[in-house]
Amino acid sequence: MKKAISRLVNEFQKCQRNFNLEKVVPEDTAKWLLDIGYTTPTKQNLDTFEIVCVRDRDIIKKFVKAATNSPEESQDMSPSLKEMLKEGRTQNPQIDANLLFLFFIKRKQRKSKMREEREKGKPSTKYYYKATTNLEIGLSASAIGIAAHSIGMKTGFCRCIDHDALPEILLPYNINKYDLEVMLGVGYPLFKDHTKNTDGKYYSERYKKIIPRKLII
Repeated sequence: MKKAISRLVNEFQKCQRNFNLEKVVPEDTAKWLLDIGYTTPTKQNLDTFEIVCVRDRDIIKKFVKAATNSPEESQDMSPSLKEMLKEGRTQNPQIDANLLFLFFIKRKQRKSKMREEREKGKPSTKYYYKATTNLEIGLSASAIGIAAHSIGMKTGFCRCIDHDALPEILLPYNINKYDLEVMLGVGYPLFKDHTKNTDGKYYSERYKKIIPRKLII
């Protein structure tokens, strides 16, 4: 059991950059993953973030286009990345997946009555609230990712977001695109090699994993 879990987490660590988009993820699987994402711990058990699962391929493509450095950040791109984008390749193909999970921070919760009642004090600062909520989002996204790997799916995270380029499709749901914190692609692999793009071209290999100290005091 321990070895099986270790293998599962090790696979989750890899960023999958190719997906078999001819396969369709059942809706009940998407709902199951959402249920998992919403049952992870949060400070005071408060509702601090929202998860949106996108199955529609046309909508996913719009987010893929915005999964890139902002114009200001693009000036600092490496020459190899600039050359890659000139070729028309996607900067972050890991979210061009069968499912796309979007994690939004709920900024209004910082001053909610429920938070005030449970914490019995002044609202958290904007910095503290965002830092704490991003930690909670990380727990949620990791749970979704590991659960997905347990049923043979693969995943890839993306934090490169040009918020100005994001589509406005979530406005009817009262979700502000500028509150998007991270994206997670989930789907069925096209190639066993996770570093291959869907077009068969390779992305850079990850640096050799640093082995941390296993410090138990």
